[in-house]
Amino acid sequence: MKNKGQTTVLFSLIISILLLFTLSALEVGRIYCGKMKLRAVLHSAHSSILADYNRELFERYHLLFMDPTYGTGSCAMVEEKFKNYLEASLNGEESAEGLYSFSVEEVALSSYSTITDNHMRLLKKQIMEYEKGAGAVNKLTELGRRAADTSRQIEKAGEHTERNATTLSENTEEAAGEGLEDASKEEPSEEPPKVEDPRDVLKNSLSLGLLTLLLPEGAQVSKEPQDFSHGPSKAYSVLADKEKDSDFQDVSKLVTILGDSAKEDQNTFTSLGEKAAFCVYVTDHFSHQGVYKDSVMHCEAEYILKGKDNDYDNLEAVLSDIIWMRMPVNYIYLLQDVEKQSEALTLATAICSATGTMPMVEIVKYLLLGCWSYGESIYEVRMLMHGEKLPFIKTAMDWNTDLKTLKTNNQAASATVGMDYDDYLKVMLARKESKDVTYGRMLDLIELNLKQGDEKLTVVNLCGAFSIQGMIRLEPLLVKDRDASVYEHYFQEDFAY
Repeated sequence: MKNKGQTTVLFSLIISILLLFTLSALEVGRIYCGKMKLRAVLHSAHSSILADYNRELFERYHLLFMDPTYGTGSCAMVEEKFKNYLEASLNGEESAEGLYSFSVEEVALSSYSTITDNHMRLLKKQIMEYEKGAGAVNKLTELGRRAADTSRQIEKAGEHTERNATTLSENTEEAAGEGLEDASKEEPSEEPPKVEDPRDVLKNSLSLGLLTLLLPEGAQVSKEPQDFSHGPSKAYSVLADKEKDSDFQDVSKLVTILGDSAKEDQNTFTSLGEKAAFCVYVTDHFSHQGVYKDSVMHCEAEYILKGKDNDYDNLEAVLSDIIWMRMPVNYIYLLQDVEKQSEALTLATAICSATGTMPMVEIVKYLLLGCWSYGESIYEVRMLMHGEKLPFIKTAMDWNTDLKTLKTNNQAASATVGMDYDDYLKVMLARKESKDVTYGRMLDLIELNLKQGDEKLTVVNLCGAFSIQGMIRLEPLLVKDRDASVYEHYFQEDFAY
């Protein structure tokens, strides 16, 4: 009997130990399976949150960003949404007494990057990735090569003008003094005939308004202002555009214009990658003169360039810049055309004779050439507004205007190879690209357009990358006194488009 009792106790102990190991193994397995379920649910929640990107932003602008505030202005909304998704997916319809019962203890948004953070790094990255397949760099490479060639010619034209103007200016004062002294000894003569100065013609024409000269008859451009006072672009300072002299009365200003143009062309097409992506993206996704999309403003690309609050002012400023881009090209041609230089010299002689400033003849000749090239550029930009292309290199066959009237004297054939208005916008955007304000203006327009369908949208709240961290507890099944850390799962989910 005594041995039987010992055997019973021994087997009881063995069974208890086996049962303990069995139950422990089951609990360990349950914990392991619970964590596997946790990882699957976290992955699913991750995908669910990323799927909340702004649909219209993607469909219209091919940008992937979401609003973690869900229109409320508080990032707590994405935390609550993530927590609700976890609780619903982990527990489902199971009761708290089920085999797997979870409680989501903590969920917090630990960090996030908005569309405007770090100089709009995420925005630039997405634009670059989108345009990779569009051959954006190839589209601007040819323009870049030609711009580099032209810049060297413009630089030489500026040096030629400066060299001659400097020499002439040194002798002008002395010659003018001698001329006055000689004139005082001479008897008064008849008043010289008046000569119409092309510079006065140009001034009178510009007084009508630049768009009046350039746009097709009947074309209308809105002057209705838009409110961008709280837009993302207001965070960036902007230098005012340099005023350029269209009076052509000072040869030193003409030389400065040529020099500045050469420098801009030299710097425009360096490191084409991001620049090309930006330029092509803007002209493909935003309205501009002649290409209208369903947007509040018609001249959106022009706004990105100039930042004025209405279509009229933006278009006028852009077309003025294109005129100044073409002016040096036309000036180069005039310096190579002996016949046209002779015509300018003849008119300069007549003007100086009428004004009694004969020592200034050569200087006036260069100023008239500058005025003539500007007048030709006005005519060219008018052709752009009619859908024509402008030739890369100017020739006698392509010249359109008369010096005295600055009006067309013949209708040149339309260029089959050259740059259209869209190409000039790309070149101008390439010049501006390095400034964050252009991306800010792009966001101004995106917000303005998307607000038509969602008044609560605020672009600066849009987020492209963020992290959520927290802790989830698997409720113990067999014992209540346990090491809590065994049942706790800490996570950090990093989200990025």
